[in-house]
Amino acid sequence: MNQHGKTGVWLIGFVLGMIGWTGIASGQSAGLPVKGATLPGLVLKAPAAPEACAYLNIAAGKPFSLADVGADLILVEIIGVYCPQCHKQRPQINRLFHRVQQTPNLAEKIKFLGIAVGASPMEAAYLVKDTHIPYPVIADESFVVHKQLGEPRTPFNLVTTRQGQVLWVHLGIIKDMKAFFDTLRSLAGQ
Repeated sequence: MNQHGKTGVWLIGFVLGMIGWTGIASGQSAGLPVKGATLPGLVLKAPAAPEACAYLNIAAGKPFSLADVGADLILVEIIGVYCPQCHKQRPQINRLFHRVQQTPNLAEKIKFLGIAVGASPMEAAYLVKDTHIPYPVIADESFVVHKQLGEPRTPFNLVTTRQGQVLWVHLGIIKDMKAFFDTLRSLAGQ
């Protein structure tokens, strides 16, 4: 094969690869939850720490669903333990949690829940300790929940009711946490 033939084959391979890559990116978002949708019935493993179960108002040691969580709204954060974007966003999400906790009536209405996709319980526990996550994070070691949610890239955040009605979704870093806090207050009726 001459040089032009090799270049042509390489170019065709490159273009097809880019089409495939963008197809994955756009296809990946096709199955993600959207505002107004209802989540599938997620069955989650209870956090190991009793205080985490108490925060969510769920029974310790038993699987639970979002309907079992003792709040009107749940902010679900899909986290990748090794995701650099998740680590970049971590301080802002932690501050948001504390701000919600310090706002009268908001702490009772909104609970935060992290789901560490592909992480072992040990990796999830290390993530919580290392990045000072102040709310429960459960391991989704076999990607069960991740698949049910359409396999989003991380970070992926959504706000849902206990009944699974999706009120807000965001893929990627949340750039304006003040606006997001205002959105949470509005969704909570404040």
